[in-house]
Amino acid sequence: MLPLPALPVLLAGAVLQDPPVPQPTVRIGVTAQAPVLDGVPDEAAWEPAGRITRFIEVEPVEGRPASAPTEVWLMRDADMLYIALVCVEPEPRRLVLLNMARDAFLDEDDRIEFILDTFHDGRSAYFFQISAAGSRGDALIGDNGQRFNKRWDTYWEGKARVGADRWTAEIAIPLRAIAFGAQDAWGANFMRYRGPDRSQARWASPYRSTDLFQVSEAGDLTGMTGLEQGLGLELVPYYKVKDVKTERPEDHDLLGTGGGELNWRITPRLTASVTVNTDFAETEADLRQVNLTRFPLFFPEKRDFFLQDSNLFAFGEQTGFEGEADLLPFFTRRIGLSPEGHEIPIEGGARLSGRAGDLDLGLLGVRTEDLESEGIPAADLYVARPSYNVSEDLALGALLTDGNPYDTADNRVQGVDLRYSSADFLPGSLSWNAWWTRSDDAASGDVGYGYGTEASLQTSDWDFRVNTLASQRAYRPALGFVRRPGERRIGAGVSWEPRPPQPDPLRNFAFGVEPELWTDLSGELQTYAVGITLLGLNWNSGDSAQLDLSFEGDRLERGFSPVSGSFIPAGSYDWVTAGAGFQSSTARKLAVGLDLEAGSFYDGEGVSLGATGEWRPDAHLRLGLQYSENRIRLPRGDFVTRLEILNFDYVFTPDVSLENLVQADNESDLLGVQSRLHWILEDGREAFLVVNAGWQELADSTIVPAGRDITLKLVYSIRF
Repeated sequence: MLPLPALPVLLAGAVLQDPPVPQPTVRIGVTAQAPVLDGVPDEAAWEPAGRITRFIEVEPVEGRPASAPTEVWLMRDADMLYIALVCVEPEPRRLVLLNMARDAFLDEDDRIEFILDTFHDGRSAYFFQISAAGSRGDALIGDNGQRFNKRWDTYWEGKARVGADRWTAEIAIPLRAIAFGAQDAWGANFMRYRGPDRSQARWASPYRSTDLFQVSEAGDLTGMTGLEQGLGLELVPYYKVKDVKTERPEDHDLLGTGGGELNWRITPRLTASVTVNTDFAETEADLRQVNLTRFPLFFPEKRDFFLQDSNLFAFGEQTGFEGEADLLPFFTRRIGLSPEGHEIPIEGGARLSGRAGDLDLGLLGVRTEDLESEGIPAADLYVARPSYNVSEDLALGALLTDGNPYDTADNRVQGVDLRYSSADFLPGSLSWNAWWTRSDDAASGDVGYGYGTEASLQTSDWDFRVNTLASQRAYRPALGFVRRPGERRIGAGVSWEPRPPQPDPLRNFAFGVEPELWTDLSGELQTYAVGITLLGLNWNSGDSAQLDLSFEGDRLERGFSPVSGSFIPAGSYDWVTAGAGFQSSTARKLAVGLDLEAGSFYDGEGVSLGATGEWRPDAHLRLGLQYSENRIRLPRGDFVTRLEILNFDYVFTPDVSLENLVQADNESDLLGVQSRLHWILEDGREAFLVVNAGWQELADSTIVPAGRDITLKLVYSIRF
């Protein structure tokens, strides 16, 4: 039986803060005249708008008035939600305008982010952002901020404009693009990030112990009755033409195919979807990784079909956006991808997702074709993920999967979980997650169990984490991911970020320790790692530096080869490494980073180097380079690994972008290139031109083509 994590009561004195400010309320205005969206809210049509003018700083000084005035204007008609943003800027020449592409990561850009809790349940919300350069982004938030799906997209408009002493924006969100209830109030919160001083100011819950994603801490937006959602029907057909050429010149095919999705919003909170010939041609390539361990790597899901409602299907340990995971009972990359990473065609599927009362529901059924080249048969795969919201903070759920994507023998998983998240603990933000699963594998006849629990407490300056998970050798979730079967992980972490009085060049220091150990199920130690942040420095400029120390150990029952031509024999090993790193602010047009680590490695020694550089002369062009190198000396074979990643992106307008990714490493000796031209006519109506190509270096240093494909894809959404 797993022990439930507990957080020491003695820490209570470290997390006390001022009494909370009452949550604010704003009433939305109603208009009969739609404004013209040009980025400048100077029309009479905005006069009825409700206004938010009081923003409180969260960074760098919690609780003081915002460093620059900010206004949010809100109004609606029966079909549309309109939002205007007025961001006064005393230093307009210092605005950070580095991104204008759709769904860009706006680390340092001047921007406004906001959430809309359209059912006022305090657990789930829509996230939107717009930058001063015109970049638009959206996402789904679940479990009161514990789940964040950045790759979710809906359709809306937004224009931004930079003026003499401010930047402004106008936004129009069709009510058909989001789901909402019949209640008068929605939850809402707004955050302004100001690039010149890297400050954050928030309308509701302006504390460092919470963040914008904690839906339960939002303010109220009232006057949201009498809205129209339309029929809730959306037809999304696509057609693509693909030219494929393999490494053999005689293999050359020109293929044309079509398919699409039909989405029907059965109720305001429940949507049914049917997909035919599901296609992922426009999906970004996986970033390469170098693996010097004896365990498999984890690659995050990037395909839009599986990301659209991923919050509703999430089960097990929290991974974050493109984070790591050791055990996931359900992992969507098992559907439509072979163990070698090749695409398995999806004939069709159906999905039912959303909420009925207090029940969150995700149902998925998919039919995949066979893949003769790898001996994979056709399969029918099913997933059910219900979750009952006991309260605003607590949810009880289950997981059921059926089917084996790589075998005709059946495989089933059943599981339950309990999740708690509160922003009013001690005070601070407490989250807790516990889950248990069982797998039944017909091919082997095995029945196995996997389970885990994790908790975290975040305050203004402290962060505490504990976690554990385990799985039996017989645990085989065919639709899941298990990095280390038959082992138990126990981990913890404490970090402290004290702050000097402001103004000061430093924003905060950072200290921390993060131990993690793996044992077999009898308790015998297998591996351990203790990472210590000796000193971290984060400047108000955005620059940062860090000194680290790491203690690691591994008990090898059998030897393994980290790379070809090298070998580490069975035995018990302990080693120590020290590291230092520096990262300049990404708000600068030229940003650089350097990480260096040196010490022992198993029965040898090693040095690891990581270097990054990024040049952004304006919001259109981005040139980025990542280089990593490991130099390892072992008694049974020295080796050097190198990995190079080059990004060359050009954004013509916020709706037209060209992304180029070049990757190479000296283990596969494969150079890979992906080029993606993306044209958004309007959200949901898009064109993609995608080129994938590779070149292989042979043993005699000859370079030969490794295949190439060119795809033109058109998507056209029709809404009713």
